[in-house]
Amino acid sequence: MSQPKMPDMASLSIYETISQNLKFYRHRIRMTQIQVADQANCSAKYLSLLETSCFENVPSLQVLFDLAKVLHIQPYQLFKPLK
Repeated sequence: MSQPKMPDMASLSIYETISQNLKFYRHRIRMTQIQVADQANCSAKYLSLLETSCFENVPSLQVLFDLAKVLHIQPYQLFKPLK
């Protein structure tokens, strides 16, 4: 089985934005990583990795959609840099 491919340098800023936004919106609704992960059907460890910009295993669109739903935001907001 092949290893997941690391994101290219051009994509790193997008992943960094997703990471920052996940943490920001989670804190905004005062939920823990465990609470969000449970509701989004992913592991708390995986959410922790995403929030710390560790994208060795990039999230699928479905995971991002599920996280956005739990965070009460539209999926595009994960990609939009915070002001």
